[in-house]
Amino acid sequence: MEVDSFQADTVAFLAWLKEIGVQINPKMALLDLRAEGRGRGVVAAADFVEDEIVFSIPRSSVLNVRNALPDFAPESAIETISNMPAWLGLVATMLSQGQQSNSKWGPYLAVLPRQLDSLIFWSNAELAELQVSTVVNKIGRAGAEEAFSQYIEPLALAGYSPEMCHRVASVIMAYAFDIPEDQENKQDNEKDAADNADDLVSDDGEEEKTALSMIPLADMLNADAERNNATLCCDNEELEMRTIKPIRKGEEIFNDYGQLPRSDLLRRYGYVTENYRIYDVAEISSASIINALTSQPLKISEQYVLALLSSEEAENRRLLAVREDVYEDSYDLAYPGSDGPAIPDELLALLYLLLLDEENTVAIQTSQSSLPTRSKLATELVGQVLTILLQRREKEYNTTVEEDEEILKSSNLPHRTRMAVQVRQGEKKVLRAAALEASSFTGNNKRMRINLKEEHAKPDIRKTGKRKAEDPTNSKKKGRHR
Repeated sequence: MEVDSFQADTVAFLAWLKEIGVQINPKMALLDLRAEGRGRGVVAAADFVEDEIVFSIPRSSVLNVRNALPDFAPESAIETISNMPAWLGLVATMLSQGQQSNSKWGPYLAVLPRQLDSLIFWSNAELAELQVSTVVNKIGRAGAEEAFSQYIEPLALAGYSPEMCHRVASVIMAYAFDIPEDQENKQDNEKDAADNADDLVSDDGEEEKTALSMIPLADMLNADAERNNATLCCDNEELEMRTIKPIRKGEEIFNDYGQLPRSDLLRRYGYVTENYRIYDVAEISSASIINALTSQPLKISEQYVLALLSSEEAENRRLLAVREDVYEDSYDLAYPGSDGPAIPDELLALLYLLLLDEENTVAIQTSQSSLPTRSKLATELVGQVLTILLQRREKEYNTTVEEDEEILKSSNLPHRTRMAVQVRQGEKKVLRAAALEASSFTGNNKRMRINLKEEHAKPDIRKTGKRKAEDPTNSKKKGRHR
């Protein structure tokens, strides 16, 4: 009969933490939360006040390349690993430590998950449930395996296999922290920089150097966007987990991943939660936008269609968007909120340039004028075209929001399928919210290459029927949500 070592591993881990100098506030407890569908979690055994230390960890007790290199086996690999990209160096380090019976970090490695539900472990059939979500393109399995082959396989570590590397890399992606280097190491680096000043280029904007590290106990905290009540502080000599608000006895202590959409939550950590729904995003690509405006006339209303841009015109305007620093391969759409509107300014600017009349396009190209503010970018025509494009993007999914809702009501839905449906439904809801925002645009069309207000001044609009055009004040309201 298989013995469940979960609790024994937890006890050994807590004893080990004391041995390596981790100071644990007696008000906290590390509990088994498997009954709630999770692993371990940190819970308050007594009330905490704001800014109270939950635990502190010496920097020498975190698992990173710098701390593990002195006892690395084989010794010949030390220089090679030091020069690897950070995440690959940590993969190699953890693989090596996992094979050593006397590893300093053995009790810690024993409580880490053997495998997560991250997207990299999903089958093609399971990934297909995400439909046209662009998160599938961010998994990067092939690229990771190429890196494993190039950097880690030559080390000839015991137990090496691409699948084992994926398992370790997924744990690093889910649990590792980027911590600022300690003051002693920082001073050494500054001294090295001074000694080699002739070989270095000064950069006042250089980012603070960090070390990718696995931090025992800190990664036992579960994350929650709404209930976040603690944070890791790296300003002092030791790393400290501190409360950011009062926590009552019995409440779980939560860290936070930041504003991650559920698609990235699933890709990186292997789960989704409704508490991150507000951060969902959907993407629309520049290629799809340009293709829509160059492949066939775009129907703006029952009476009018937008004439095609030639491929040459579209490319010239795309290059102008690049020059103006508003061009991206794709744009994230999000729910409107305090952080900003659903539709980014850069996306509005790209559409504005694609729909601008020739005279004003030339004026921007020759720097006689510049891109206007957001309120003027949000012309009625930009809104109408964007609404159509967003609705088309939503229809690329095989199911509707409403159909997904019915699917989610099933009690026997496979776990990974349920998560995929939640992600794809969330993206479609974002697209609808963005389309609603776009349909409310009322900016003046006078600089657009068409002008819906004056029928006789519409060289790029063709009637789709023989009826006389409607009153322009009525056509202005078509497609609007009120």
